[in-house]
Amino acid sequence: MTQAPVSRFSHQAMGTFFEVNIAGEESTYAEQAARAAFKEIDRLESLFSRFDATSEISRLNRLGPGESIAVGLETFECLTIAERVRKETGGAFDVNVRGRNPASEGKGPAPAPAAFWLSKTSSGFEAGRAETSGGGCARLDLDLGGIGKGYALDRAMAVLAEWSIGNVLVHGGTSTAVAVGSAPGAPGWPVGVGGGWPCPDAPREMMLSGRALSGSGTDVKGQHILDPRTGAPAKGHVAAWALHSDAAGADALSTAFMVMKTEDVEKYCSRHPEVWALVVIDYGECRMFGNHR
Repeated sequence: MTQAPVSRFSHQAMGTFFEVNIAGEESTYAEQAARAAFKEIDRLESLFSRFDATSEISRLNRLGPGESIAVGLETFECLTIAERVRKETGGAFDVNVRGRNPASEGKGPAPAPAAFWLSKTSSGFEAGRAETSGGGCARLDLDLGGIGKGYALDRAMAVLAEWSIGNVLVHGGTSTAVAVGSAPGAPGWPVGVGGGWPCPDAPREMMLSGRALSGSGTDVKGQHILDPRTGAPAKGHVAAWALHSDAAGADALSTAFMVMKTEDVEKYCSRHPEVWALVVIDYGECRMFGNHR
């Protein structure tokens, strides 16, 4: 039987374009599945957007010290992943980077206190603002821009799995992609790595399947990533890519690797063998850590 071509569908959300690529399915069914995935992404945007006064993140940002609100599973999960990565990277990734006041939290690269807390209760999930103490964060200003898109991709993949879609690549603005199965005639889904940076030892393309890849850099938006520990633009790397088991993790880590020193990225990958990293230190100077195969 001849395999069906790849059906591609695009949708604007979260300030970018999401694309769903489905192989081996009838086009009408593929379109219905893609629309269901896009609907889930839109729902998550309504929960995560800091520009929507009614979103759960905006409501969290308005809390006073010690106050809390009930949140849904998605906000709880996304913030849980964000807090895990914050701790694992020594504060190099922090969704409260906009609320941090490095001058009052001590100088130099040191992880700041937790800005919020999360709790699972008998009736659902709760999130609150941490009590302000000497040296604590000045305010809560959560921004899920470094992880929310990746989490949305993971949830979109879960929806597509419910539609029994077994061969699909989904990406958000081409910076973060996640895939299962394969494209026609390939062992996976071909995804570019390294951008335009000359990295002779790095793969220019990898076959993505069952994993997620995310990239961050200065070539498009300049030095837009801040070091949460200092409040200054990140100086660790000019570009970074992270391969992870899920898109939320890859999204957050590619941001963290922009901030971290090269030796700290190497140590992180040695502690987490499921993670692969490519970092660009300078033009023509790149390092890889972990196994991408």
